[in-house]
Amino acid sequence: MTAGQKAFRRFVLRSFEEHQYDLGRTLTWCERHYHKLSEPERIAMNHLTIRERNEVLSEIIALGLAKC
Repeated sequence: MTAGQKAFRRFVLRSFEEHQYDLGRTLTWCERHYHKLSEPERIAMNHLTIRERNEVLSEIIALGLAKC
């Protein structure tokens, strides 16, 4: 996993847990609160490809399904 993927994963996981593993609410929150990231996190995440982002989201979805 790249540094950008790790930053993206941490950001999404924090919200995912806070929103009781509701992926829709989580992604909406992340989109609206992107400014809460540090500059290095934003830069790293902006360099992710769609495939890299999707890999992280797939892992998080699997985690959420395991919690249900």
